[in-house]
Amino acid sequence: MSNDDRLATGIGPAAVIALKQAAAEDDADAAPHWCARLTRFGMIGEARDHFRPAAEDGDLASIKCMVWLAWEAGQDGDAVTWLRRAAQDDDPWAMFELGRSLPDEAEQWYRRAAEAGDGLAMNNLGSVLSRAGRREEAMDWYRRAAESGIELAMNNLAIQHILQGDSENAEQWFRRAADAGSVDGMANLGRLKVETDDLQGAETWLTRAAEKGHPGAVELLADLLTRTGRPGEAENWRARTAPGQ
Repeated sequence: MSNDDRLATGIGPAAVIALKQAAAEDDADAAPHWCARLTRFGMIGEARDHFRPAAEDGDLASIKCMVWLAWEAGQDGDAVTWLRRAAQDDDPWAMFELGRSLPDEAEQWYRRAAEAGDGLAMNNLGSVLSRAGRREEAMDWYRRAAESGIELAMNNLAIQHILQGDSENAEQWFRRAADAGSVDGMANLGRLKVETDDLQGAETWLTRAAEKGHPGAVELLADLLTRTGRPGEAENWRARTAPGQ
């Protein structure tokens, strides 16, 4: 027996246990890891055979395992079928993933997940509504998501305020995103401060974003440094993002 065969023999039972636990805990990192290992050793079929009976009986953890296994095998249609089964039990994760998987049904599924308390679904529902021109409703969902701690929603809400000409509230939400560690929030706050002629504040926030590798912030910072008579510093920042650096 080869080393790979020995490893595969051990991986089968371990993966079944790990996938079941990952599904029960909604562990989005562990499940793909074990699905990838099963795929490597040609064991997706065995895992599906193991989980299918319990999934068909309505066991939510097993249904989620069937979703992950279908994704790993590139069978998106099967994944959607199992997601619908999980959504029948009002599982927020399943409803969120249906929103991502089915653009024509996105509003319906994101709304159900959002109403169940899923912060990312609130943000994504806001995006769907914004694209449909329903900006007031979009802002309401962005705000709910932002208040639940979703950094992306803080940025999106700030952008909506900018579109309404409300730079004061935009700055508040960009700052909250930046303070929460969002690099986009730092860059956006820096850009806003450039536009409102707070050049010292702009340099502070653009530098923080640039130091974390945000390419847009690097370019804005370089432009600002050139504008304030420091072309050498500007070129140093541009050099950091040059190809091959």
